[in-house]
Amino acid sequence: MKHSPIWTVESILAAFAQAQADACPHEALNAAHDHREALIPHLQAAVDQAYVLSAAGRLQQEGDWRPHCFALHLLAAWRVPGTYDRILQGFMLKDRYDSRWLMGEAYQDWPHLLVTTFDGDVPRLLTILNAEDPPWPIELRHGIILTLSGIYYDNLADRGLLQDSFDALLDSLDDSLLLQTMMEEIAKLKLHDLLPKVWKLLRTSPLRKELSKFEVQDCLESTWDAGFTVSDAPSTPIQNPREDLAVLIQSWLFFLPPIKLSPEDETHPRVLRMRAYEKEVSDSTARPTAFIFYKRTLPCPCDSGLPYGACCAQK
Repeated sequence: MKHSPIWTVESILAAFAQAQADACPHEALNAAHDHREALIPHLQAAVDQAYVLSAAGRLQQEGDWRPHCFALHLLAAWRVPGTYDRILQGFMLKDRYDSRWLMGEAYQDWPHLLVTTFDGDVPRLLTILNAEDPPWPIELRHGIILTLSGIYYDNLADRGLLQDSFDALLDSLDDSLLLQTMMEEIAKLKLHDLLPKVWKLLRTSPLRKELSKFEVQDCLESTWDAGFTVSDAPSTPIQNPREDLAVLIQSWLFFLPPIKLSPEDETHPRVLRMRAYEKEVSDSTARPTAFIFYKRTLPCPCDSGLPYGACCAQK
């Protein structure tokens, strides 16, 4: 008869640090909830250490994304005080590639975790979104828009203030991709008072080719199905730490086997171009080659003319 292991703080941390592809450590994750108080300082230390390495320019040479990624998700699920600031700090790292690398395949969870731990400071997020010095990159500002949308959706702040802020953003956003995101979120949130301005922008701006009236209409007609598993729904805070967290972590592509191309596919011109692109712009240190990230602000290797983050990164 097979006996279940007796989990300790040390064995749980080791399981996270040694997590293998296509094998989400469910037992360790479940055991973590039973050792919450003892684990919290270790998890906080893992996050803080990653940021120290990033500040010194040594993160990808000496760090490991897994302990940090598990730590942030657990700290967020448990609503540990100070976690919101740690999440925001990681999202805003000076080295944007470090920020993406730190979350591994869970990179798109940044807004979700910010909503989960939101501390009520909407003006702080708006300051980041509108900052001109330093001018924050598009992917960070995009994440802040999704965070604000999730905050509205879950009624975590004054909705009147948020709606006024969204109205102002329609006039002030200086990037077409950010403006497109803002209009989509307004439609998803059913902010009917702002729709006249959205329709006007669709008729008068270059966005008409990128975001059609019908796409906005689809957002308006969709239901407000709560839950983070609904891909088109705004981020919803973690409500059931054991169940919700397991679902989130299962969705990390790190735990899926990498796609293996046939020899014929590997010689396709587009694949060869992608491989050359990986070699040129990616730092694969401490990461399996199957999980190399593209720099999201560089031109997409598919020759679409868009940044990678707005093109093939979404597929």
